Amino acid sequence: MSLLGYLVSRVASSREEPAATQALAYVLKASTGVATAFVDTVGRTGLPAFKLGLISAEEQHGNDRPDLTIRDANGVVRILVENKFWAGLTEAQPLAYLEELPSDAPCAVVFVVPHQRMYGLWGELRDKCRRNGVELAAESKADNITWARAGHRTLAITSWKHVLATLEHAAKAEGHTALQQDIVQLRGLTDQMNSGELLPLREDEVTDVSVARRMINYTGLIEEVASRLVVDGVAETKGLRPSHNYTAVGRYLRLHSKFGLWLGVELEAWRDRGITPIWSQHDTNSSFSGVEGKIRQVRNLFDEAQEADGWLYIPIRLKTGAERDRVVDDAVRQMRGIADTLLKEFPDE
Repeated sequence: MSLLGYLVSRVASSREEPAATQALAYVLKASTGVATAFVDTVGRTGLPAFKLGLISAEEQHGNDRPDLTIRDANGVVRILVENKFWAGLTEAQPLAYLEELPSDAPCAVVFVVPHQRMYGLWGELRDKCRRNGVELAAESKADNITWARAGHRTLAITSWKHVLATLEHAAKAEGHTALQQDIVQLRGLTDQMNSGELLPLREDEVTDVSVARRMINYTGLIEEVASRLVVDGVAETKGLRPSHNYTAVGRYLRLHSKFGLWLGVELEAWRDRGITPIWSQHDTNSSFSGVEGKIRQVRNLFDEAQEADGWLYIPIRLKTGAERDRVVDDAVRQMRGIADTLLKEFPDE
């Protein structure tokens, strides 16, 4: 653990993201070469090079306060940066940020996040744009950065690991040893926040009953969704039981009488991928799956499916801003889609 990581986690444990933002702003303002390396990283999206102007942290833009604002030499905002560890998107992100950018000059909103969050958070960003009428072009990827355009504006996401490695290399190339060590300190903080280490608890974390209520909400959905699938004739649970361990709670069920899976709240998958607390998990090497050794063949048919440790993880997204019945309806719809896709792809199993 770096000194910066140690101090932030113990002195200001609720302020990790602001601390990282201020540290990144300090690094970028300390060296034009390092700042240019950051802009060049964003430039891989096709954003044309520009002469750097003012770089500011937490500058007010209307009702919003992006973490970093990067202007060109003419004072035009060219890049807004939002740094995240595990916090969710705010109501303003990314829509209000995109609207703050000039419409007549190439510019970008960039999210810097833990590597394991990139895939899931990118899906959330695209989905939020779609639901609010922002038309994004097809996504592109290059050198650990993913992006899509809406006119002159670009929405992009990259990782702390990639950004800090790039900046450290730039500082080293300049012979800026002190700044290189500062970047190492910042990397220590981000590594700590990305790890599973038990961070010092805040009083509000252990006394906030809304956390307990929400977890009960999540686990309660599992049996309700499974029961609906059984009633609809999509699934069966005969001979199959609920199961749990220290990081997961759910139950086994079988779709269309042949495709076995586990449906439940999986905390490690949620932590690592950041998409949803509820996952449909399929053992790729078990006869219980109904397609032993074959299910990974259909991974690309399921949006944001992940594979790890011999399991295929298919996220069951929870509908936000909706009453419980609609949340259940939507989860059942997603599970029915999984069942029907498996039946279509493996009709003779």
